Amino acid sequence: MKMKQIIVFIGCCHAAAAFAPFVGGRVNVQQTLDSHACFSDAGGDVITHTTRRVFVDDTIKGSLGIFIASTVASTPAYASGGATAGGAYLLSAKQRYNKRVIAGVKSLLSLDARDLSQVEEFFSSHEEGGWEDLSAAGYLLANAFRTSSTKAPDSLPSVKKWKAFAKEMELVQRSLSKKDGEKTFASYKNAEEKLDAYLEAVELPPGMELKQM
Repeated sequence: MKMKQIIVFIGCCHAAAAFAPFVGGRVNVQQTLDSHACFSDAGGDVITHTTRRVFVDDTIKGSLGIFIASTVASTPAYASGGATAGGAYLLSAKQRYNKRVIAGVKSLLSLDARDLSQVEEFFSSHEEGGWEDLSAAGYLLANAFRTSSTKAPDSLPSVKKWKAFAKEMELVQRSLSKKDGEKTFASYKNAEEKLDAYLEAVELPPGMELKQM
C-alpha cells in the first residue's frame, strides 16, 4: 500500500473513532469502521460506503457531540435551594411559610391577652394559627433569608429578630403557667413590638395590617 493510501486510511479510522459508539466503557471502533468502511480498489482510490457529504456531516456531528460532552463534564455543579437562599429557594420558602406565619400572627393579635383562657388555647393548639405552627414556620421563613450556605443562621438579621420575638413569647408562656394575668399581658404587649420588627425582616406587612386582612 502506498504511503498516500496509508495516510488516508489512518485518517478515515481516526475520523470514525471520533464518533464511534461506546461499548462496555470502550470505543467500538470496529462497529464504526463497518459502517464507514475504508478500502482501496484496484486502481488505488479510496472508497467509502457513505457519500462524502454524509461522512463530513457525521464527522461534524461527532465532533460537536464530543465538544458538548467535554464542556458539560468540565462544568462545575453549583448547589441550589435548601442551604442557599435568594432566588428560587427564597420564593419557595415564602410560598410554603408565609401563609402559616400570617395565620399565626392573625390568631395571636386577635387574642384578648387579659383572658388567660384565650392565651392558653393559642399556645396549646397544634393546628395552623396556633403557637406551635407559628414558631416552626416563623423560624424557617427567617432562615430562608440566607445569602450563603456557609453563613450561620444565628447571624441573620431575620433570625435574630425572630428569636427576640420568640423570647418574649416564652415570657408570656411562663407568666401564663403561673396564672399571672398582669405579667402575661405585659409580656404579650412586648411581644407585639418585637413581632413587627420580625415581620419587616421577612418582608411581610406590620401586624396590624395582617390582622385586618
